Amino acid sequence: MMLDFILDLDKSLFIMVNSQWTAGWADAFFPFITDLHKTSFFKLVLVPLILGLFIWRRGLKKGLVIFFFCILAVSASDGFGNWALKKTVQRPRPAETTGLQVQVRAPFGGYSFVSNHATNMFSFASFTSVIFPPAAVPVYTLAPIVAYSRVYNGVHFPTDVLGGALLGCLFGILFAKLCQRLLAKIDSERATTS
Repeated sequence: MMLDFILDLDKSLFIMVNSQWTAGWADAFFPFITDLHKTSFFKLVLVPLILGLFIWRRGLKKGLVIFFFCILAVSASDGFGNWALKKTVQRPRPAETTGLQVQVRAPFGGYSFVSNHATNMFSFASFTSVIFPPAAVPVYTLAPIVAYSRVYNGVHFPTDVLGGALLGCLFGILFAKLCQRLLAKIDSERATTS
């Protein structure tokens, strides 16, 4: 059956990433990168830097609109992944899967499908890339690294991060298109008043 084949392949790839393709530097790097969003550096430096870049590139009003829609995109994808998928599918985490040897390198809780880390990062990456195409390379470099870290750290299966990435892209593009419509409306209002 196709589903059994996919799940067997998923577990085999998980074992390779989590237990075979390992290195000392990766054992330190991936736990750090996976929870970067929980650090003071992220909250006090990266978030204000992103807001500042949006304002610098598009001005105060448009920059704030873009930042607001970016937060909406990530929040909506995170909520949908958690409430609609994790709580419906209820897939156990790798470490809670019978017969699977797992090297757990990061804390985890709740269900496995989808990876909200992957969802959030790909939502941010796709949103930012639509609004600022030159940002595509850096954001689409970071998002897969975070997604890979979830498998390396033993807290998600590869299909969890793939599903999360697809979900995040969908929400990111959707909210970017909505944001572009509002930005176009701001431009047209500005043109009629000048």
